[in-house]
Amino acid sequence: MKLFLILFLLFIVQGTVMTVFSPEWFGYHIPMIPHFIMVTVLFIAFFVNRGQALKYGIIFGFMIDLVYTTVLGVYAFCIGLTAYILSYLTKAFHMNIYVVLFVCMFGVSLLELEVYSIYSLIGMADQSFSNFVKWRLPPTAILNGVFAVIVFYPLRRFLETVETDSSEE
Repeated sequence: MKLFLILFLLFIVQGTVMTVFSPEWFGYHIPMIPHFIMVTVLFIAFFVNRGQALKYGIIFGFMIDLVYTTVLGVYAFCIGLTAYILSYLTKAFHMNIYVVLFVCMFGVSLLELEVYSIYSLIGMADQSFSNFVKWRLPPTAILNGVFAVIVFYPLRRFLETVETDSSEE
């Protein structure tokens, strides 16, 4: 239940953080999309298990679809798929802060590319691919990478206790 509440709080924060800390307040027109749910779901995949990550990715992806988009299921599918695929990296790498930072930035970029591709296929993408890659993808990856670094130690510690608690039951 604690994990669900943390994800729900992040769901609310990710929808409000850029209205408060937007670069447009400072005169910059840089689209930075917070994907704090995606980063946290990746942490769940790395430090708990991929089944939990898939479940939370689909649930909160669907919530993102309901609140922020007009097409249902895109984020639910993409967050779950990305977390599931990237969870296999835990077998190949020791998940220290550098690896997690890189994988989270890669995961957010992959999520953005998946969503952009689906929206392009259905004719809802509002910018060209070159502008997307040039102006939206790097700032979004950096923002979420900074978030991953900030929450790495406390979230990893919390998730390791969640894993211990679930294995004891």
